[in-house]
Amino acid sequence: MTIPSPSKSRVLIVDDEATIRQFMIEVLSRFDFSPVPASDAAEALQILDRETIDLVLLDLHMPGPADGEDLLYLLRDRGDDIPIIIVSGWVDDDATREQPDCVHAVLKKPVAVETLLSTIRRVLEEA
Repeated sequence: MTIPSPSKSRVLIVDDEATIRQFMIEVLSRFDFSPVPASDAAEALQILDRETIDLVLLDLHMPGPADGEDLLYLLRDRGDDIPIIIVSGWVDDDATREQPDCVHAVLKKPVAVETLLSTIRRVLEEA
């Protein structure tokens, strides 16, 4: 399997907080990833239906009819094999253990830039 280079890796950032999305866009852009922002689960699904995405950074708790957890199970159930990294302020040991196989890592907000980047690179290499 060919591992995508960071400059070709498109990372979908699903988070309802504009400041978090902007921070991740700036960090990922600086390190030659191609960030694709989505403010909620519905927007994320529209993007996933029309674009090639290599990895998803997913916040679990978002307002709206479907939150990040709903999106997570929907992606699993429809057979998407895109690796997912949960990036949320609402994670604990039980939440980490109970995630479906499509979740490749769980990071607690606030996350250090080095941790975020090393986790993204590791997950892309393993995918």
